[in-house]
Amino acid sequence: MTIVSDNQAQQAESTLVLLTRIEGKLDLVKDRVSGLATRVDRHDSEIGNLKAATQTLREQAVAGAEKAVALATALKEADESRRNKDTQVWSPFAKTITLIVAISGIASVIVLWLKV
Repeated sequence: MTIVSDNQAQQAESTLVLLTRIEGKLDLVKDRVSGLATRVDRHDSEIGNLKAATQTLREQAVAGAEKAVALATALKEADESRRNKDTQVWSPFAKTITLIVAISGIASVIVLWLKV
């Protein structure tokens, strides 16, 4: 019976060694999974920050586009106003020509009046 009990002891010992190895591997997996959970939580936080930054950039881009459209509209209106003003106001050249024509007309009237 000692042979059977030695065989049973070896099996029990090899089973114990096998279970100890499995337990060690499970502890290693547990440590890695807990570290992974910490990393996932950190990544979730970083993703939230990136989403907030993206939203802010999107809002700033929309505001910038609206500002650009408003500026372009204001510049267009100012240019049209300037062009309308230029056509409504006499230029210095036109004023000078008008003055010369008026003086010539008055001089012609005076000359004709003096001849009579």
